[in-house]
Amino acid sequence: MAHEVLMPKLSSTMAEGSITQWFKAEGDPVEVGEAIFEVMTDKIAIEVEAYEEGILLKRYYEIDQSAPINSVVAYIGEFGEEVPEVPEISHTTESDLPEREDKVVTSPVVISVGKGIRATPAARKLAREKGLDLSQIIGSGTNGRIHLSDVQAGSPANKEAVTFNEEVVIPWGGMRRVIADRMTASKNNLPHVTMDAHVDLTEVVRLRQQLLPIIEEQTSQRVSYTEILIKAVTIALKQFPRLNARAMADGIHEFSHVNMGLAVSLEDGLVVPVIKNADLLRLSELTTAVKQAAAKARNGQLTGDQLADGTFTISSLGPGVVRQFNPVINAPEVAILGVSSIYEAPYQTASGGLEMRSCLTLSLSFDHRAIDGAPVAAFLSVLVELLECPYKLLV
Repeated sequence: MAHEVLMPKLSSTMAEGSITQWFKAEGDPVEVGEAIFEVMTDKIAIEVEAYEEGILLKRYYEIDQSAPINSVVAYIGEFGEEVPEVPEISHTTESDLPEREDKVVTSPVVISVGKGIRATPAARKLAREKGLDLSQIIGSGTNGRIHLSDVQAGSPANKEAVTFNEEVVIPWGGMRRVIADRMTASKNNLPHVTMDAHVDLTEVVRLRQQLLPIIEEQTSQRVSYTEILIKAVTIALKQFPRLNARAMADGIHEFSHVNMGLAVSLEDGLVVPVIKNADLLRLSELTTAVKQAAAKARNGQLTGDQLADGTFTISSLGPGVVRQFNPVINAPEVAILGVSSIYEAPYQTASGGLEMRSCLTLSLSFDHRAIDGAPVAAFLSVLVELLECPYKLLV
C-alpha cells in the first residue's frame, strides 16, 4: 500500500511549514534516507528524508506553499497505485511511530542537514531557470552549501555578459520570507520603544584578559565579551523578571530561569539559537554553550528544540563601525538587547583629564504593553553597573 509523507512538527511552536524545494518529482524512485523536500518552519530550513522506498506517486503542494503539521504532502508507493486527489490530515499518532531521539518529529520522516546537494532556495530556483546542474557548481557556503552568488558565477549568461546589466529577482521565499513576515508582524503589532545606554568596558577588558587562560584551559575555548555580557544580563534579569517574559494572548508570562536567545547572522538571514537556563551556567559553561550554538547555526545543524522557548534575546553586531541600532523584538518575547560594535571614545577621569577608553552601546527595545520605561531604565542602570564593575559577576 502507498505510504503517507507528512509535514513534520519540527518545533513546539510550529503550526505549519512552507515547502521551499522539492528534490523528487512525481514518478521518481525514492530510497530510504533520500531527501524528498525542504521545509521552512518559523525558524529554520530543514531537509526531510524518505522513511519508505518506492515511487513518489503524488505531490500535493507546490514550492512556497504552506501545509499544516501532520498533513499529507505526498505519497510513496508502487507504480500504478491509486492515491487521493486532494491532501488530507493524517491520523498517525506519535505512538504509532518508531522510537526516535528527536521527539518533536511526529511524522515518518527524518531530518537531514548534510546529505545530497546543499543549496539555498534562491540558488535552486535560479539554477532551474538557467538550466544549470547544481552538482557542477562549487558552493562557497559552510559545508559546500551553494548560494545564489555561486549559481550566478556559474551561469553562462553571466560569463558572456560584460556590459549588460542583468537583473536577478530574489523571491520572497524560504528563510527570507519567514524573517520578513516575522519582523513585519513584530513591528506592526508591538509598540516598540528603544532605550540606549553607554558602557565603559575598561574593567570588562581587564577581566577578560585574566580569564582567557583559565577558561581556555578548562574548555579549549576563548571566552568572549558575548559570554561576559550574557552573564551580566542574566543577573540583571533576576531583578527585573518582567523583561524575562513573553507577551501571550492570556497575559504576560514571566519565567524563573533565562532561556537566552542569541541572534546569529547567516548569509541567507539569521537564526536565534536558545541557550536554556543560561542563568545557571558559569562563565566557562556559557563559553562552551555559546560557541557550540553559533557553530551549529552556521552549519545548519540546529534542531527545533534548540530554537524554541526563548525568554530574552541578545543581538550583537560584533566588530564594526556601528555605534547603536534599534533591534526588532523577537515576539512573543517582551524585550531584545542590541549590542553595538566596541568603539573608542574620550572619557573624563576623576582628575578632570581625558583619556580614550573602549566603550559599548546597549540598545534595549521593549514591548510597551508589557512594561513601562522607568523599570527598563532601572534595568539598564543595573546592567551598566555590572559591566563597569564586572567582578560582581563572579560572586
